[in-house]
Amino acid sequence: MTTSRTLPGQWLITLTTLVCGAACGIHIAKLGPSMQSVMESFGLSLSEAGLLASTFSLLTIFIGVFVGNIISNFGLKRFICLAMLFLTFGSLSALIFKTYTSLIVGRALEGIGLIIMMIAGPTTISIFTNQNSIAKHMGVWSAFMPLGTALSFLVAPILIPIGGWRSVWDFSLIFSVFALAAAWLWIPKDAHSAKVKYDHKLLKRTLGQTALIWIGCIFAMHSLVFHIVLQFIPIYGLDSLGSSLLTVSYVIAGFCILNVFGNFIAGNAIHRGIRPSHLISLHFIAVPILAALLFFPGIADDIRFIALILGALFTSLTPSAAFTIITKLTSKKSEIPAFNGLMLQVQGGGILFGPSLTGWAVDTFDSWSAAAFILFCASIIVLLIVNIKLKPVEMLT
Repeated sequence: MTTSRTLPGQWLITLTTLVCGAACGIHIAKLGPSMQSVMESFGLSLSEAGLLASTFSLLTIFIGVFVGNIISNFGLKRFICLAMLFLTFGSLSALIFKTYTSLIVGRALEGIGLIIMMIAGPTTISIFTNQNSIAKHMGVWSAFMPLGTALSFLVAPILIPIGGWRSVWDFSLIFSVFALAAAWLWIPKDAHSAKVKYDHKLLKRTLGQTALIWIGCIFAMHSLVFHIVLQFIPIYGLDSLGSSLLTVSYVIAGFCILNVFGNFIAGNAIHRGIRPSHLISLHFIAVPILAALLFFPGIADDIRFIALILGALFTSLTPSAAFTIITKLTSKKSEIPAFNGLMLQVQGGGILFGPSLTGWAVDTFDSWSAAAFILFCASIIVLLIVNIKLKPVEMLT
């Protein structure tokens, strides 16, 4: 699985993959700015909304290794197009049936699209990119979630007054169809016919890489942090801070746009020789400071805004680091999707339990400070893993 593609060809593939990843980001993030509209339409509590926010990741924790194991035989282009179809049908489910159950089902379908794309995306880039520039390309790919999130929060204040949450779902549907067309045109054609073949030897090698579990735990805490900001800052700003939907949405969009650039910076830093573990440590040293300034009472709104914007650069350092470490753990490129699958399967726990746990904690203690303490715990866990488990692995790669 090697490539002799030119540099412009490599970047076209990377950018197309980024667009498809951004489609996933839009589908996942659209609930954040639409949450108040959804809660009002269906009469949901914050805990129920947190469950809805977590649903898309439910299947991630069960199918990651399976998807990663069969992806090479099935075909990267086919899998990416399949991911876009899952996104499309996820939106259609909610728009056609307009019930809370259909929202849950739609989020689950979108979650399948997400896990497929999160495995197929970095695998595609790894296979069609020269090894000496892979960190830069991974930095671009790693921006898929904040890029999609930014797009959701930029269009939501315009669309929600027109048709409520359904208008945002319409936008996500249109974008996923556009991404499907881009993947069909510019992702290289699969060289073989589709096969659903499970490689038991590859599974054994994958499960034998305990480092993937620890990287997955780190990525899970990163996702917990990102999705707490993504899903709950809007409702927190509207209900507790008295901000307008327009203000909150554009602040989150600004956070995500800077997060995109943070991923670019992280990829280039690794390319220039900075150790991934150092970037991860810096990320999670910054998280408790950000959490305290965002969620503790008595902080001026201007300070909260500055903390959120500056925090965007620091909370974007982990994805590029994680994906780059995995490329170094593999002995051949055909192992990359399975390795990514296991890492992302563990990572799914952060997305699954983070929003639900946060919604429960805020409801139970009737204070947004509870969200800050969850982020404190996440940071402690990551810093322990980095120093005890990750650094020895990093020295061997």
